[in-house]
Amino acid sequence: MSRLSEMGEKEAVRRIQNLIADRGASSNIGPGDDAAAVDLGVIYLVATTDIMAQSTHILPGMSYWQVGWSLAAINYSDVAAMGAKPIGLLVSMGLPRDFESNDLDEVFRGILDCCEFAGGELLGGDTKETKEITLAGSALGTVGKREILLRRGASPGDLLCVTGSVGLAAAGYHSLANRLSFKAAEKAILEPSPKVREGMLLSASGAVTSCMDVSDGLSSSVHTLSGMSRVSFSLDFDEIPVEDEVLEVAEALDLDPIELALYYGGDYQLLFTVRPKGLDRLRDALGNDFSVIGEAKAPGENVLVRGSEIIRLENRGYEHFR
Repeated sequence: MSRLSEMGEKEAVRRIQNLIADRGASSNIGPGDDAAAVDLGVIYLVATTDIMAQSTHILPGMSYWQVGWSLAAINYSDVAAMGAKPIGLLVSMGLPRDFESNDLDEVFRGILDCCEFAGGELLGGDTKETKEITLAGSALGTVGKREILLRRGASPGDLLCVTGSVGLAAAGYHSLANRLSFKAAEKAILEPSPKVREGMLLSASGAVTSCMDVSDGLSSSVHTLSGMSRVSFSLDFDEIPVEDEVLEVAEALDLDPIELALYYGGDYQLLFTVRPKGLDRLRDALGNDFSVIGEAKAPGENVLVRGSEIIRLENRGYEHFR
């Protein structure tokens, strides 16, 4: 009998999916995508949940406002990855009995501020007494049946794209851990920004063939899209968007910037594929808020092209229980 430390989160999720599949299919979507989608006739109700625990998610020095913001943001990010318009957020909290009331206020100010940013509302929730801070959010949204974005759907020839930049949250983690005070990087890990506007624009474009958020690292997400769509990807190293602070943190700590950009998590950007003919439509909608970083190929190995060198893209990133 395997333990979770031996299996890792991905294998645990696969086991759960197999148990669900054994009970038969339905008209709903999920699990397996960023969020579930419940068939309501002409639209889907998108629903997701995500959790934060003090020992694994709340970084030293993180303000309680940032804790609340982050809880809301990681849930709204899943809604964004489906191309959905947010409705709101349910929040359940396990808190120690000596938790300060002013800190509770700050947590909820952060949640409410992120709800306002994302265009949703705080819908309700629950509180319980626990030994350590444990917070769970459940976000809801709606999307048309023809507009929904899924992790499957990419075809050979589609372009692989990502919003924003990657590696900044990883740099922020190392900056905090080593007290380097790289402010933009630290903000990226402490206050992730859900790409709700971008997700809805991708959905409305009609050109996007697959999508997911980059929460566990770019490489891990590429492999997920690859497996779900049954294609491989060739990434162009020179086109992967990396902020200067990522390079500066890497230099300061003698880290490999490729590791920070590819194999960490926490960026909460959107990784998606688009038909080449639809690229101009996306430029009109998003401007320069995304980068083309590769191309879908026939099924095979995912690779990173760096000059004349072709490197196998490792399937690793942040994973719970490891």
